[in-house]
Formats: sequence, C-alpha cells, structure tokens
Amino acid sequence: MSSLKSSSLKVDCLRYVPHKEQLKFHAGMGVYSQRAALCGTGAGKTLCGLYEDVRWALAHPRSVGYVFEPNYPMIRRIVFQALESPYLLGRPYPFTDNPLVQDFSARDMRLDWRNGSQWWFVSLDHPENAEGPNVDYAHIDEARLILHFSLAWLTVLRRLRGSGRCRVPINPSVWITTTTNSPGSELYNAVENPKTRSPNCRVYRWSIFDNPRLPRDFVDEIVRTHTGGFADRFVYGRFAAVGGGSFAFDSSIHVQDVDLKVIKEIRYGVDLGWTNPTAVVVTGLDSDDRVYVLDELYEKQLKTEDLIKALQDFRQVYGEGEILCDPSAPETIDAIRRAGLNATGYHSKREDGLRELGGRFQKAGDGKPRIFISAKCVNLISELLEYKEDVKENDHAVDALRYSLKLYPVRESVAARFLPFHR
Repeated sequence: MSSLKSSSLKVDCLRYVPHKEQLKFHAGMGVYSQRAALCGTGAGKTLCGLYEDVRWALAHPRSVGYVFEPNYPMIRRIVFQALESPYLLGRPYPFTDNPLVQDFSARDMRLDWRNGSQWWFVSLDHPENAEGPNVDYAHIDEARLILHFSLAWLTVLRRLRGSGRCRVPINPSVWITTTTNSPGSELYNAVENPKTRSPNCRVYRWSIFDNPRLPRDFVDEIVRTHTGGFADRFVYGRFAAVGGGSFAFDSSIHVQDVDLKVIKEIRYGVDLGWTNPTAVVVTGLDSDDRVYVLDELYEKQLKTEDLIKALQDFRQVYGEGEILCDPSAPETIDAIRRAGLNATGYHSKREDGLRELGGRFQKAGDGKPRIFISAKCVNLISELLEYKEDVKENDHAVDALRYSLKLYPVRESVAARFLPFHR
C-alpha cells in the first residue's frame, strides 16, 4: 500500500495499514468487478472502503468515482469524519489543506484531486440519485440501510461503463462495505445469494475480533449484549434472522472446490419430493473424514426413472458410493436398488444428523472447518444461509446432505453448541 504515498508533494497522511482481512479485500482490486466487505460493527469496513477509494483515485489519474451513503447526514457524519483521520486525508473538512486535494465543492459535493480525479458524494435515499454520467468506480457504504437497495444497486451497475476521462486503463468496479441484515433481503440477493448474485461478485467477511485497533472493552460489551442473530450480524458479519437459529455457515469460508484426488469415499444423500423438489447431494470424504459436497440435483416433479438416471450419471463422474435416502418412500428405494445402485433408507434421528452437520462448520484443530461445499451447489448454499432447524421448509438439500453424513460419537462441546441452534 505504500505506493500511494509517493508524490512530489509532501504527504504526511495516508497512514492506513490494513489488518490481514482488510488486506485480502484490497488484493481483489482488478480481479473482481464487484466486491462486498460484510463485517461486524467496528471491524474497519468503512475505513477499508474509503482507502480503496483513495487508492483508485490516485492510481487512475482523471478517474471518476462515486461514494454513496444511505443519506446525506451519514456522508457528513461517517464518510467525512473518516476522511479527516490521519489514516486517510488527515485534514479537516473540506480537506483542501491536504496537498493531494485540489478543491472541494460543498454545493456539488465533489472533491477534485490534483491528478484530475474526481469524487462525488451522493445520497441513496432515492435510488434515482445514482443516475448521472458514467463512472469508473463506486463505493456503497452501509448498504443494509438503503431503503430501496435493489433499485439503487441496478442503477449503480448501469453507471459502471467508464467515464472516458481516465488516463490509464481501468476496469470499472463497485464495492460495498456494510454490516448485514437478514437472508432474503435485497442486499443478500445482490451479493451472496448464489442464485441471483453476479459471478463477478466476491464476498469478504471479517468480525470485530479481526480489528486489532478496537478497544477490548468495546469488543467485550458488543459480545455481551449481542446474541443469536444479532451476534451473527454485528459481531461476525453474517446474514441472519434476528432471534432465529441457524448454522454457522459462512459462504466466504465454506464454499470451496476440491481436487477429487483427495477424496477417499463417496456418499450420496437423497431427499424425495414431488411438489417440493427432490434433492440429491454428492459428498466425498478425505482421509481425515473432512466432508466435501461435490455436486447436487434439485428438481421438482422428478420421476423415479429420471432420479435413477441422475444417480447413474453421478456414479459415472464420482464413483460408487452408498446412497442414503428419505425413508418415506420405500418403493422408490426398491426401484433404485433394482437398478443396481446401493440404496438404503436413512433411519438415524433428525437431531443427531443436524448436530453432526452443525458441528462440521466449526474450525477443527488444524484451523479449518470439517466441511466444504462446491460453488456449483447453489441450492444447498441458499438453504444453508437461511436454514432454521425448527422450521420445516426450504430444507430439502440440507436434508439430503444430512442423510449423506456419517454419524460420530457426540462431543460434549458440540452437543452444547448445536442443540438447540441458538449461539
């Protein structure tokens, strides 16, 4: 990051030094056109996003960037206050004492840099405020508080076509810095829902524990007062329903593909449906019994012969393995057996399977979780993000995954944490 301090002018600001999680976000520059830093409160997300703004302005002379907040008071209270810190511009509003800044127009809410770059500070209290000339990059802070986020998001994306002013090559990009809200929200659908987000969107997530500058007393108080869904949102930066239980699933950690060479055993889980979808998940275990979810099938009104064909196709790709099925349809299990497939009903207790699954999302002694899920399993990922153990809906792929797992003796710490599912 030190390259930003090089200038013929004396600069005694830009003292920002990213912690390791912020550094991962900055490393995505030029790699992903859409980035989202989803973080706990006080984790350093706004500072990280604004430094990225500075970085783009100085690295791309004559570029045009928009900095968005949910309303104008938040621009003054959050953005301007952060810019005044020595980590960034290190000068009081309107920042013109900084040798890198040419001018600031309070009427237009525009900051002009000496290298010809421009920033525009814009409120998104009305989505049409994002309309205007094409831009090179945009930063949306506290996105969860934007009332009509979907409309604003689409408007911003339409603006990312390049300003035509930049003197060096630039790939138009947008980044979001925010705490989270609930699964199914407009923000969630834009950046984390595997069915609706752009494949060019990369989520970065860190908790309040990752910011070494936070006072210990502040961290202790937030942890003490925020439990359940509030802890998921404001401590860990996860999408969560307030008051509802959920797995400790984090797509930025648990979604990872695998080299099939490490797989030592294949297992299949099948949850049968008709009006509801039939779900099949393919899981593999390595030599340490770590689970990798490799593939899925998720389809309504799937005929038995088509299910058998799909299982045979999976076997061609991934190999032989035990098929653990929803026990409610023994005639379907018999048909799968007659097709030469090793199928049997799942007869373990639901709570035992959920406990085994829930425990796998926690980090083991080697610092890694005990389960990873392929990005191609979009339906399973979507269900895991919204799953509540006491609500029997949107759980078909989760049930199939539960069937496929081997059950192990329950460790006391896991039992205490995952029954009931309220952290």
